[in-house]
Amino acid sequence: MSISFIETTYGSARITSLHHYKKTVAFITHGAGKGLDSIDLASIIHQLDIHGISVVGVEMPWLVAGKKIASPASQLDQVWREVHENLHERYADFKKVFIGRSTGARVICRTAEVLKPDLIINLAFPLKSLTGKSREEELKQALDKNFEMIIIQGQKDTFGSASDVKQALGVRNNLEIIDAGNLTHKLSGTMGELVIECLSKKGY
Repeated sequence: MSISFIETTYGSARITSLHHYKKTVAFITHGAGKGLDSIDLASIIHQLDIHGISVVGVEMPWLVAGKKIASPASQLDQVWREVHENLHERYADFKKVFIGRSTGARVICRTAEVLKPDLIINLAFPLKSLTGKSREEELKQALDKNFEMIIIQGQKDTFGSASDVKQALGVRNNLEIIDAGNLTHKLSGTMGELVIECLSKKGY
């Protein structure tokens, strides 16, 4: 594992890298609370490492700077794009899986058309804002461009349950919604094994 920093328009992004020989890399980013040490992301990174899939974990500048509140969406999107521009040559011949939890999942969906991931895995996508506004359009923004997507959602997620997500998006050929059962927005440490299972079924 190596830790480095990429300077962006909005500050330093911290990059956690794990390199393997498989030509698949998982770019991972976090939500508005914890960073890559959240229980679900930590388990995913651990399992990806065990199964020989390279990891690029991206922690946003606001978190690196010790701030408590995430940056505006436009800034997060810009940082995500700049990180990928910086690393493009290194991973040009890799299949790219984008994994994001909560706010990070929103960033991935909004930037998918530009960055063109081979697969998107959203964890605990915040379908409803604190004011109750639906964010389904961000998901549809990527789905309507035919990006392959998996959404892993708990039934007790106060920002939208698995059932809510299914109702909002309907049935699509490029979408799989996984009901994570009796879990909240935090999900759990079992997500690593679940993500590996998903990737295996997709041939990664």
